[in-house]
Parts: sequence; C-alpha cells; structure tokens
Amino acid sequence: MPKRSNWLSRLLIPRYDEMSLFLMSTAFVLLFITDTELRTRSYELLLSESALTRYIFLLFFVAGILLSLYHVFTKRRKNTPEKIAMLVFAVMVNGSSGVAAGVHMLEHSRGILMVFPIWNIVNGGLLVLMLRFNIIDESSIVDDNAAPVQLALGGLVVVATLVVCRFVFELYWAVTFSICVAYATNLNRAVQSVFPGLREKCEEHNESPEGTHR
Repeated sequence: MPKRSNWLSRLLIPRYDEMSLFLMSTAFVLLFITDTELRTRSYELLLSESALTRYIFLLFFVAGILLSLYHVFTKRRKNTPEKIAMLVFAVMVNGSSGVAAGVHMLEHSRGILMVFPIWNIVNGGLLVLMLRFNIIDESSIVDDNAAPVQLALGGLVVVATLVVCRFVFELYWAVTFSICVAYATNLNRAVQSVFPGLREKCEEHNESPEGTHR
C-alpha cells in the first residue's frame, strides 16, 4: 500500500526543480512583455481582489519569479520562505494559464477534441486547490542545481518555442505558455536523456563540490 501511495503522489503532485522554474519564469516574463491581452487579464485579476489580498499575492508572485531567475545562477540553498514564494508562482501561473487555455480551446473545439481543453481546465483547477488545501507545499520545490549547458539549451528551446507558437502560428497566449510549461516540466528531461553527454554534465554539476548547495 505505501508503494502504491508513493506512486500516486509522484503522479498527482508536481515537483519543480531550478530548471523548470527558470524556464517557466522566462516564458511568463517574455509573454507578459509582448502580449497585451495577458497584461490586461493580469491587471483585471488583481483589481478584482481586495487591496490586502492583491498586495500579498503580488508580493509572492513577483518574488517567486525573481527567485526562480536568481537561484538558477547560484548554488545557495533555498530557504523555506523562498520555496513558498516559488511554489505560489509555479502553481498560480500554471493553474491560471491552464484554465485560460482550456476555456479558449473549449470555444474552438468540437467532438472528441473537447477532451483536451476540459483536461486543461480540470488540471489547472486542481493545482490551485491543492495549494489552497496544503496538499502540495514547499517540499515540491527541489534543490537540484541546473548546469550551465542545461540552462543554455533549455532557455534556447523555450524562447524558440514561444516565438514560433506566438508570432508564427499566432496561438493564444495561454496555449503558448502551456506548451512552454509542458517542455519545462516534462520534455526538458526527455531531451537531456537523448544526449547522454549533457545528462552526465548535469549529474557531475550536482555531485561536484562546486555544484552542491551551501
């Protein structure tokens, strides 16, 4: 039973390392700068909350972005408040963009294709609920360091993906971000496994004295 429980927790509860947080932060910042609708929706969301809630949310969200961009360049161990801020950013940006992408796709889907937007909405809502009821906590932020070569490749892929999806295929901002998140949280590790040399360098970086947290 414990093994089954561990398997279910790994399947349902997300875990974010430095690389995935950095890629998500980079994608969000670039989209926020270049997409008018995302900025408008963000302002509307903030204005719909009370002043205190708005400032608390904004503080954790912005701190989460800045810490995600900072920690990928340092080997310093993350403390609990930092992990909480990074978790709030990761869950809220994933949850809200998942729901937004799902609603947008639902309006343009027919038949069996409606399964995908519905799944996006459910998945996004579940993430927010798990954070609200403390099903996920700061332990979901892991301390693995990102090697420079890993950072360069991941950043290049995410920027290229964002440019192609948003400006070539002109996909909706939330759909574009969802694709970038899928790469950051899942496909990035798959790409590393295709290149054994890259994977070895990442492992050496984490195991070496210079790659350990202090």
